[in-house]
Amino acid sequence: MKILLTAVCGLMIVVACKTKTEPAPGARKEGYDMKTLLNQFVWTDIKVSMDHLSAKEKEMVKLLVKAGQYADEIFWKQTARDAIAVREELKKKNDPDSRDILRYVMISYGPYDRFTEKRFYGQGPEERPKAGTFYPEDMTKEEFEKYIQDYPNEEKALTDLYTVVVRDGKKLKAVPYHEYYKTEIEAMSDLLLKAADLADNSSLKKYLTLRAKALQTGDYLESDAAWVQLKDHNVDVVIGPIENYEDGLFNYKAAFEAMVMVKDPEGTKELQTFKSHINALEQNLPQKKAYIRPKVEADNVLEIVNVVYFGGDCQSGVKTIAASLPNDPRVTDSLGSKKQMFKNLMEAKFNQIVLPITEKLIAKEYVKYADPHSFTTFVTLHEVSHTLGRSYVYGNDKLEVRKAMKELHSAIEETKADILSVYNMEYFKRQKLYDDEAMKKHYVTYLAGLFRSIRFGAEEAHGKANIAQMVFLKEQGALGRNAEGLWTVNFEKFHPAVTLLAKTILEFQSEGNYAGAKAFLEKYGKLTDDVRNDIDKLKDIPRDIDTHYDIIQEL
Repeated sequence: MKILLTAVCGLMIVVACKTKTEPAPGARKEGYDMKTLLNQFVWTDIKVSMDHLSAKEKEMVKLLVKAGQYADEIFWKQTARDAIAVREELKKKNDPDSRDILRYVMISYGPYDRFTEKRFYGQGPEERPKAGTFYPEDMTKEEFEKYIQDYPNEEKALTDLYTVVVRDGKKLKAVPYHEYYKTEIEAMSDLLLKAADLADNSSLKKYLTLRAKALQTGDYLESDAAWVQLKDHNVDVVIGPIENYEDGLFNYKAAFEAMVMVKDPEGTKELQTFKSHINALEQNLPQKKAYIRPKVEADNVLEIVNVVYFGGDCQSGVKTIAASLPNDPRVTDSLGSKKQMFKNLMEAKFNQIVLPITEKLIAKEYVKYADPHSFTTFVTLHEVSHTLGRSYVYGNDKLEVRKAMKELHSAIEETKADILSVYNMEYFKRQKLYDDEAMKKHYVTYLAGLFRSIRFGAEEAHGKANIAQMVFLKEQGALGRNAEGLWTVNFEKFHPAVTLLAKTILEFQSEGNYAGAKAFLEKYGKLTDDVRNDIDKLKDIPRDIDTHYDIIQEL
């Protein structure tokens, strides 16, 4: 009942705000041109060959996609209180203008632009509430912090990744996801168990069974561990509450998503080169030696996969091209993590976005270095780098870095993974994996990739992280401009500048230095006028891909 009431109340609030002098609930916001907004995304059909799968595996994929659609629906309920009401209202209309608005609502998962966080349709707060629907609509950050201070015994439940905070009289109460989203979760679990019945692979059968149980209990530890330990499987799925970007207040609460994938065996085999170097990369980190873990016991898995279906958080706005999961340090510190690179999405983004950006903004003599393999390498090492560095603050093994960094965690962590990806390329050059020519390709392609991410939105975690890197590296002389205002790369200064930035970020995390991280982002994480002008030059290049999954038509 709570799920239904959330959507209904959101609709009632909109209706209650109606007056004769205000626009109707369905009015498009002034200044928003849907054609312009939609041109930010290039329509991309996603079809994956499953010829190498057995009949049972193909059927399993369909069941997993159906389960993913329930995760998708939960995310609609998490992103904004009136997201579903707006979506359903537009579906009832059949005029061209409404269809355009609906398409952008589907991309944004609600009436708020994923790039600007501003409302582009209907009545409601002008900016997407940072609390999403994870906390009471009228609750402030200060109220929550004071409540925890007054009731410390309730902190664990209230800050748990898998609870919704609601009011209970004058108190705050934590409601587990499996109670709050009971209808969808029960259906999702049932479909996972049916998929498990079709699995001939014992490790996959175990994982799907445990994940079905986890969804109904809120305890994901065992299923996360089983997922990392999957062996010899062709089909994979990530499903449930995963990332915490949607919680703009504290980054405490996880949003639902689903990724259904088919492994690319040959591509995965090529990437295993990185696996044997994890411990060496940890010891090579440019921070105080005391902060470096003596050994990374983790057996990190690297895979190339093709995406069959995205739903929920990973489908909203900008589409991810790789993932490093699980996020639970109890699993990653003991078993490692799984880095998955989404081959079909990476190829689409490089060809339609990264290469055109390079040709538009980077000096002509450097354009030749833009390289699809370097793009894949950067993404791969980015995901590897998420597992490097400390998960807990040095000297306090009970304080997670994520909690020490609070709302800054996502931006700081993405900066770390990006800059360590580039830093680690020098390590592999020393291993004779890359030569000077390859390094030039890596650096130039990385620069073009920064612009791709900045266009996601200056206040979005990945966008802010990329602005900080660009401004910092320019300050160090690693990046510059020629007489025509086009970007140049100083190959000699690049690695020293990258090393300094990596050291700075790693030590913020290792020391739990929230104040230092905040000062860094305030100085470097803001869009400068020259970069803003560069972004304006990219208006004719899509910001991202609008993915549509052919398998949906088969269900």
